[in-house]
Amino acid sequence: MLLLDTSFLIEFESELAENRFGGASAVLAARPQVPVAVSIVSLGEFAEGFLDPVALDAFLRPFRILQLSRMIAWRTALLQTSLSRCLGENDAWIAGTALAYGASLVARERAFSRVPRLDYVTF
Repeated sequence: MLLLDTSFLIEFESELAENRFGGASAVLAARPQVPVAVSIVSLGEFAEGFLDPVALDAFLRPFRILQLSRMIAWRTALLQTSLSRCLGENDAWIAGTALAYGASLVARERAFSRVPRLDYVTF
């Protein structure tokens, strides 16, 4: 599974709006059979750029939205206590979600590269 970070969603939405094939589109095109999801935390961050909830829903419709759970909370807590320098709160929840699901996290946040055992895909 691919877990799309907010940075990916912003870039992908921009590529679609400009009708161009860029790095975000290439990630999805290279993995057409891989399930794709978005953390509810990334959805919240991404939603800040939308005035119309119907447009937001339409954009996110192709993606599975992963809700927070006890397992994600546990993985996030373990992650934060294992790092010498903690991630920002939202990034920690997103990374914890990827770890709980065994997903590859697709993002452009440099901090994610510090997370052990995280399959981090940059674009």
